[in-house]
Amino acid sequence: MIAELHNGVNDFYIFRRGRFENICSLVGIKQPIMKLTVYLNFQGDTEEAMNFYQKVFNGTIHDVSRFGDGNFPMPEEQKSKIMHARLTFGDNLIMFSDGMAGMKIDHGNGIHLCIGLNDEIQARLIFDQLAEGGKITMPMEKQFWGALYGQVIDKYGVNWMINCDL
Repeated sequence: MIAELHNGVNDFYIFRRGRFENICSLVGIKQPIMKLTVYLNFQGDTEEAMNFYQKVFNGTIHDVSRFGDGNFPMPEEQKSKIMHARLTFGDNLIMFSDGMAGMKIDHGNGIHLCIGLNDEIQARLIFDQLAEGGKITMPMEKQFWGALYGQVIDKYGVNWMINCDL
């Protein structure tokens, strides 16, 4: 029997029929799952930003709801703004909102979204698209850890790190 730690949970494996099988799966025990999801708020331009990221990551936009869909008292101009939406690409998810009326949005420099890739052409394409109208803070270059890496603040003020294993 072999034990591995995944997401803070012990998984136990047994070698059976020439391969390792998860014992919990064999006996029907559901393992807890933990996944971090990015939720980005914008200052009234969520729709534009979301469509930009949809193009950059070749994703699909889902579940767009607007503040006006609810029955809340709010300024008329807020009703057309996005209350919640999702963008999926591959096994990734980014959620979006315009935030409440009068709420100041500041992306700051304490959080960076890191995209990990293994295709240099795709990494450079994504980096270049995110850099359009933004600011490159570290050009894409080969790094000592064996990756092509760069950093950019996009035109919406979101910090990105692009890391491509070589």
